[in-house]
Amino acid sequence: MEFHNYTILIVEDDEIILDIFSRIFKREFNVVSCPTVESFYQALRKFKVDLFVMDMALGDKKNGLDLIKELRDSVEYKTTPIVVVSAHAYIRDERIALTAGADKYIRKPIENKYLVNEVKRILLDKIHLN
Repeated sequence: MEFHNYTILIVEDDEIILDIFSRIFKREFNVVSCPTVESFYQALRKFKVDLFVMDMALGDKKNGLDLIKELRDSVEYKTTPIVVVSAHAYIRDERIALTAGADKYIRKPIENKYLVNEVKRILLDKIHLN
């Protein structure tokens, strides 16, 4: 299956990780990179997003959990897949993110290939459900 028509929005405040994630996804997807919460809101106004890859700790006034809740409360992104990639390793953090509406919680560090494969799997699941 081709994924070039799908847009992934990455929200990650660590610029090195954001650059790595952007490069690995750009091989197969359209990618929008957001290093700040403000850039996240700007991107939502400009792009139709098919999947979000989101960090939890964003070093901003809002965190990933706030953004997940906002997406799930919105009409446009209520069912759009959200993959959390976080250094928060506690089971409690995972439960909170999943309860808020994340579809998958992956702990850092992570193998790039695993992350890409999980994103593809989640998108394929969504396509088959629709």
